[in-house]
Amino acid sequence: MKKIGFLVISLLLPLAMNAQQEEDDFSNFVKQQSADFDKFVDDANKDFINFMRNPWKEFEAEKPVKKRVKPEPVKPVVYDEKTAPKDRKPVCLDIEKILDMTTGEGKQRPVVKVKEVDELTFDQPTVIVKKKKEPVVIVVEEKVTDKKPVKERPGKKPVVVQVEETPVVEKPVEKTPVVKPEIPVVKPEVPVVKPEIPAVKPEIPAVKPAAPIVKNVPLFAGGAGRTKFVYGGMTYYLSNALNRKCRLSSLDENAIADAYETLCASDYKPLLNDLHTIKKDILYNDWAVCMLVKQIAQEYCSTYNESIVMRQFILNEMGYKARMARKANENKMVLYVATDCQIYGNIFITQGGQKYYDLDNQQPYAFYMCQKDSPKAKHSVSMYWQETPVLAGEKAVSIHQAAGSTARTMVSIPKALIDFYKTYPHCDYSVYVKARVDTGVESELLSSLAPLVANKSEEEAANILLNFVQTAFQYAMDDEQFGYEKPFFVEELFYYPYSDCEDRSVLYGYLVKKLLKLDVVYLDYPDHIATAVRFNEEVGGDYLMVEGHRYTVCDPTFIGASIGMTMPMFKTVAANVLKY
Repeated sequence: MKKIGFLVISLLLPLAMNAQQEEDDFSNFVKQQSADFDKFVDDANKDFINFMRNPWKEFEAEKPVKKRVKPEPVKPVVYDEKTAPKDRKPVCLDIEKILDMTTGEGKQRPVVKVKEVDELTFDQPTVIVKKKKEPVVIVVEEKVTDKKPVKERPGKKPVVVQVEETPVVEKPVEKTPVVKPEIPVVKPEVPVVKPEIPAVKPEIPAVKPAAPIVKNVPLFAGGAGRTKFVYGGMTYYLSNALNRKCRLSSLDENAIADAYETLCASDYKPLLNDLHTIKKDILYNDWAVCMLVKQIAQEYCSTYNESIVMRQFILNEMGYKARMARKANENKMVLYVATDCQIYGNIFITQGGQKYYDLDNQQPYAFYMCQKDSPKAKHSVSMYWQETPVLAGEKAVSIHQAAGSTARTMVSIPKALIDFYKTYPHCDYSVYVKARVDTGVESELLSSLAPLVANKSEEEAANILLNFVQTAFQYAMDDEQFGYEKPFFVEELFYYPYSDCEDRSVLYGYLVKKLLKLDVVYLDYPDHIATAVRFNEEVGGDYLMVEGHRYTVCDPTFIGASIGMTMPMFKTVAANVLKY
């Protein structure tokens, strides 16, 4: 028996040794491949650094694209039912062009002509306040204002708004044919039983928990070789291998290339790993990462010019397209960053069909720049995101009450998120429309409004939401509130005391899509922005035909107006239709 066991072991031992040898060979192969890859990257960086030593080309920055300033009325336009025609007929409005922003700027579509324009008489924008027992109070950051109650339009029989758009079908009761017998027969009545309409609540998204912070991970626990940083209320301990590694003896090409080469030769990968972890698990946003990199470079460098070199190096190593430049008539470095959307108000340069923006300057100047990107710079900085950054710190409680309605919200806005939004440049409108709302704010907001629109027809529900956006927020132009044009993300409407037409359109479109599951387009007039909704049921009012579908006008800034009502000054003005 022992001999048999020994024989089995003798036979299996070589097989095990061969398997171990194969595993070792594979491990060595992987290590060699990794080493070869690192060598390739190093060689690529060397080629780039050598190219940097060549004389930089002189450029002139292009003038910034003007901000999308909307010269809105100083006071909100208020609907006055006393002067509105009683026999008002729906009007199919003009379309200048349809821009499908899901795939970039759309092609020009045939212009839809006005079928019928009624002459309307409206008073000048004057708030008509009806007598009521008690004023409706709006509290926005402890500011109180009276608002005019708005009557809801009577009419249609309530139909359940299905969150998943599942239709409620009433099955007709089949009639039993009546045969005339010789002897009179009493026909029994067949009761018609209508199915009970279930109360369906719109889905409320669950609050996503903050990213777990593992205390023993050096990124959060600290330790030797790490420096403390606070960003967005969160505390990080980042690798300090680049601390004081960037030194500029001058601003000529060779000196800048020398500084970049020193950074390439440093042990910078632990810092990159930290930044990739933060982006993946906490910030979710390229622009937030860029702001953190800026903070790191300012901490680890002695001068502003050196921080520009380090910012380009870190961003390039993370895969972002960034190019430093030297001002022609000033001993100063600047940084140009490629973005994936239009930026307004900042100078830029176009290289290879890609726009690079100087997000710190608005006035054009001459400068010198290397004509080549780093071999690792493959992507533009995305200004969009699917998740809001995980931030910490205090929150501001904001209460908003609609006029003539029970619609009332109380949401807690993270102040760190507002500070983050302050750093955002003026982007294309699509960034604000597509932005994901903070999960905590979203849960509080939707849970407050969802019960009010449940068991309502689409028209009734849309009017409730429209009245909320029209009357629960105070109106003011950006220039009056900030001194410059500032589009809002959804959370900002609940933080700042005033909002304008484009801000309200963003909020209304968000609420309709989330609570009613209806498609929304945005009407971009020369000096106004409104929304239009594609209803599943028949509704009255002004509308547009967009690619074969009817979208009814819903204007969040036309105070007191129901869906289907267009501001009188835009009845004959063609709008650009923005689809997202």
